[in-house]
Amino acid sequence: MFNFDVPRYEKVVNDAIALRPQIEQAVDEICKQGYKNLFFIGCGGTYAHSLPMKYWMETTSQKISVYSVIAAEFMLMGHKAFSKDSVCIFSTRSGNTKEIVAAAKFCKEAGARTLVYVSNDDTPVCEYADYKFFSFAEDDCLCEAIYTYTITLLARFLKNAGEFDGYDQFMEQYSQITPYLLQAKEQYEERCAAMAAHHKGTDYHMVIGSGMLWGEAYDYAMCILEEMQWIKTKSIHAAEFFHSTLELVEKDTSLILFYGEDETRPLMDRVLAFAKKITNEINIFDTKEVALPFTDPLYRKIVSPMVLYAITERLSCHLEKERNHPLTVRRYYRQMEY
Repeated sequence: MFNFDVPRYEKVVNDAIALRPQIEQAVDEICKQGYKNLFFIGCGGTYAHSLPMKYWMETTSQKISVYSVIAAEFMLMGHKAFSKDSVCIFSTRSGNTKEIVAAAKFCKEAGARTLVYVSNDDTPVCEYADYKFFSFAEDDCLCEAIYTYTITLLARFLKNAGEFDGYDQFMEQYSQITPYLLQAKEQYEERCAAMAAHHKGTDYHMVIGSGMLWGEAYDYAMCILEEMQWIKTKSIHAAEFFHSTLELVEKDTSLILFYGEDETRPLMDRVLAFAKKITNEINIFDTKEVALPFTDPLYRKIVSPMVLYAITERLSCHLEKERNHPLTVRRYYRQMEY
């Protein structure tokens, strides 16, 4: 694969998988102590990656209340469900994002328990972590590490609540996922290279998703195409597409569709059926095409956002090449005070 370090990727994913005993111990302690609810608190990509986890829990659990909030807003809004009995879940690559550090401090001082995944140890956020989970990762493989952390975390909460009978089987099969993710990347390599070459001059995209993949649509539009490639992009939920945004579709409008494996696939089918009548520029990423080590379709639903991220990384890499625009270059983000 172009510009891709396979051994590094294997290490990042496997090291995150190896955090399982630490995560299980933390969750078991919290469940023994008792808790009221779970709060995912993030900003940018970490907020986006919490949305699939919230959807999973809302479609699975009758016992566990889960909230997903934007860090800066959360600290100002006075969320009525938040209390000292809340469990606050954070993920961060740098460990020094101002809003994440401030929110972790806010939660800690309120008496809530804080769990933090961080890929840079001994950074400011670690000071406010009741439970810290560290493994090295970088931007192009960070999400696999974050999802491994949050999936393991929530799966254990569900097991302890008596709502995940297949927990042991799922976790055993999940531990084998790394080569399947690499195979998925290989499967999409040529397709992504061709798409990047075709769209290197395209100045506007729509990225559409739903269910478990709405967060990934939000993330890919904002954090990759806008932040890392400076391309004007609109993220749209498939159900909301028909309540205004469809009016902007023309014969050459680029639509990027993220298909997952949950209850909302019919919403994506409706968008696709409409799009085919108007535009010639439709690209589909579908996790259902990817082989995975799971025996239960439910397990595929759970990991679908991570699989989607893994394959779209190939598009990001080829766009960087075709557009001669490094994914690491910023004009404003962390370049100035704001």
